[in-house]
Amino acid sequence: MQGAKVLVVDDSTSVRKVLERLLSTRGLVVTTSETAEQGLEAVRHNTPNLVIADVVMPGMSGFELCQMLKLNKTTQSVPVILISGIINEGVVAQAQQAGAFDVVSKPFTPDDLFPKIERALSAAKQVTPAVSEPAPASPPPAPIPTAVPAYTSTPPITPIPPASSPPSPVAAAPSRAEPFQPAQPASAPIPPTSQTTVVSPNYNQSLLQELRPFLDKPEIESVLVINNTGQLLAWVGQTINEPDLLATYLHTMLSISSVMGEKYHLSSVQSLSLEYLGKTLMVNRISDKSSLVLMLRGTGGTGVIRYLVLKQMPQLKAVLGE
Repeated sequence: MQGAKVLVVDDSTSVRKVLERLLSTRGLVVTTSETAEQGLEAVRHNTPNLVIADVVMPGMSGFELCQMLKLNKTTQSVPVILISGIINEGVVAQAQQAGAFDVVSKPFTPDDLFPKIERALSAAKQVTPAVSEPAPASPPPAPIPTAVPAYTSTPPITPIPPASSPPSPVAAAPSRAEPFQPAQPASAPIPPTSQTTVVSPNYNQSLLQELRPFLDKPEIESVLVINNTGQLLAWVGQTINEPDLLATYLHTMLSISSVMGEKYHLSSVQSLSLEYLGKTLMVNRISDKSSLVLMLRGTGGTGVIRYLVLKQMPQLKAVLGE
């Protein structure tokens, strides 16, 4: 543990200072960031041996920071310990899905924190390859994404059980399940046009057919369907940069919204609308198993679009068997 580099990411100045003092007494080299975005930038310039991050911060959450690290090959082996003032099973599940090594509750004591830090550093050391022969040259690592939607919910957490021997993270980054397969033989693929892109022939062709009516509206650029694990089931429309990653972001957003709804005794989330400069992102639940995502030009006049969504829902549910 002596000399290991630890990055602390927390929007609270007092928490950052407390952690910096505590960790320094054990010989750890500590750097701090007050936002997840700054933390990603710090990781890009100097990869740490361990990241300790708050769950709820302005901008990107600790869950998303962890997920970004696990999605990047150069940082996927860096263990992440999340900290939060409240604990429940929903957040533990999100932490595991994001690939967190462990979760610590606030306020914490050295007895709570240091055993988990030691296990995390030990686990990271075991998965680090020994330096024996020069590794073959590899292309430059992909940059770590730094911009995601903002989330501000604070769900309660229960501690994640210690890892068994040898230690290992509680979960890897979200897995990519096999593409959705239709129950009946697929119809002929939809021929792409200059306005419409069908990303993969493995997508359910019947589902793609039901998405086509959305593209008849000039304000709709792209249409996606994702499932309840963050897997992209179908996509038509204009080219989207890293659509699988977008599906993961949206799944995380829906999960956080659901936890917030449970905490405040609300019904399950049915739709989300995000307005950006000149763009709108609409997410609508098809069922507990899947969601429809529309990427729109502009930020107004969504009434007609919502009507079209309601009109197409029965067909989408039928094709998905839901």
